[in-house]
Amino acid sequence: MKFTGVGDQLRFAIAPVVIGVFALVVATRLVYLHCDLVKTSLPVPNYYFDRVKEGRRGSIFSADGMALAQTTTRWEYHLDPKTALKDPVRPNLPMPSETRMEHIRLVADNLGLDQGKVMDAYARQDSRFVFLAASSDPEVHDALADPKRHLKELSISEKQIRVYPQGHRLSHVLGFVSKDPTNSIGGAGLELKYETYLKGMSGQIHGMKDAVGREDRSRRDLDIDAKPGCDLHLTIDNNIQYATERILRKGLAEHRAERGWAIVLSVKTGAVLAMASLPDYEPEKFNKCKPEDRINRAISEVYEPGSVMKTITACAVINEGRVGPDTMVNTARNDPNYYRLPGDVGHKWEETMSVRDALVHSSNIVFGKLGFDLGPTRLHHYMTRFGLGHKTGIELPGEEGGIIPLPQNWDKVKWSRAPIGQGVAVTALQLVAAYACIGNDGEMVRPYIVEKVVQGDGEVVYAHQKPLPDRVLKPDVARKVRAMMTGVAKKGGTARRAAVPGYSVAGKTGTAQMKEGRGYSSTNFHASFIGIVPATCPEIVILVTFQKPFYCRSKATSEAEGVPVFNHQGGICAAPVFRDIAKVVLRYLEVEPDIPEEVPDEDDDDLET
Repeated sequence: MKFTGVGDQLRFAIAPVVIGVFALVVATRLVYLHCDLVKTSLPVPNYYFDRVKEGRRGSIFSADGMALAQTTTRWEYHLDPKTALKDPVRPNLPMPSETRMEHIRLVADNLGLDQGKVMDAYARQDSRFVFLAASSDPEVHDALADPKRHLKELSISEKQIRVYPQGHRLSHVLGFVSKDPTNSIGGAGLELKYETYLKGMSGQIHGMKDAVGREDRSRRDLDIDAKPGCDLHLTIDNNIQYATERILRKGLAEHRAERGWAIVLSVKTGAVLAMASLPDYEPEKFNKCKPEDRINRAISEVYEPGSVMKTITACAVINEGRVGPDTMVNTARNDPNYYRLPGDVGHKWEETMSVRDALVHSSNIVFGKLGFDLGPTRLHHYMTRFGLGHKTGIELPGEEGGIIPLPQNWDKVKWSRAPIGQGVAVTALQLVAAYACIGNDGEMVRPYIVEKVVQGDGEVVYAHQKPLPDRVLKPDVARKVRAMMTGVAKKGGTARRAAVPGYSVAGKTGTAQMKEGRGYSSTNFHASFIGIVPATCPEIVILVTFQKPFYCRSKATSEAEGVPVFNHQGGICAAPVFRDIAKVVLRYLEVEPDIPEEVPDEDDDDLET
């Protein structure tokens, strides 16, 4: 055969090329099949599923039974409009109009939605997943999840939500829970410390679902119930906590302080009745606040206590038999027997002063001499015996230990500075525990905040046990020092604003300059007042501290700024807050006045009702 043109030649070449390509494809397919590189069978739908049921996290309750933190179940309801077109019993047929309206009314009534909006959702065909509402009502869930109602167009997802019914209250103590829905864990406070107890045990479900992924509850073959976590019962009284935070917040604003904290402690048991730190935050929105606002400064702020340490020094020298309340001490600062004594700025004393008056008027010179004479070894012994410089062991994360240097590391300056609260650092909780020891006739109390831990079935798995007695002072010494301290809150003392009508107050002020570089600030202070009340038969000890209250250098500045002169002093800003908290707490606890003739005819309105 003879080819006469190019077209004939191409036609002749196409046939072998096509045959060759076909043969190559067939060969490749055979190789894949022989090597099992492709699947020859259609995929089988997987209608089985496993789901883990999270155990409900335990709740946290106040001493008076108020829920402070609890977990609630929230169900989210979504609609599949295309499934709503089919009859729930006979999917091959359309849903009758009367059945459709019955479903719409049922959904709208239970979820509290407008019926018209639910009808619009059922009419949508552009989505197969339309959010309707979320609800924590178990009755609503039971009504809409009932298989007898055949609401197959409705899908329900379950979530565990941690809520804090009291809002900001006690936020630093409670802490918060992470927002990871698959593995939520405590992130601070008691939620972190007691994670093992609070977290429940998971359960499991194994069953079948239909072609669109909904569970057929009637075909479950494994349903293991989850176990709830334990509940915590605290020593915190919700009413006392409310009053403490409210009054502290008011004082913080009035004295324009940067931060503030307060603690109310039972003298006899060591139970923490209230613990407040400001600024605070909302535990449910912990990720939207400043990180520094989540710090519980009542246990983690280490600071020089200032003159509140003088009470500890007084206890030490009297307990050692060195002096008595009425022992007279020379007030001369330039005494050759002492090395670089601290001064009493703005004060002119008589040549001698009793130890009692030195405490009432907060003389640096007198207590510098008393501490110097006692020596660093003995003073360090008493400071640490009072619990200063090491953790109290309270059931909260983040507690700091403080700084009480070993006596061999004290230079000669510290011999007279440590007795007045300089060169040493403590926490507010340590100070409260030390003063509670004085109120408890010299026997140390250990602060605690968790009264008991209870399982879901009511079994108590932990209950606080009072520790063995630990005596620091002779009982008569503790009573003598308390009697000395009562002059502080009287006329002529450094904190007459701390006086509580009807009750004797054994208290002490503290105005400590804050560290700044290698020295001390002239404008930034920790202003404190701590008091035991009633002084004659102690029930509670209260500490109030403000950090960086507004400082007025002159009367003109004071008038221009609208705040008291010497606003930075503990007797000016912290003492009135102590008084207001004490008045409310004493009345709430029904503590009998020990000076009944001073009780005014008034009714406080500071408790939550």
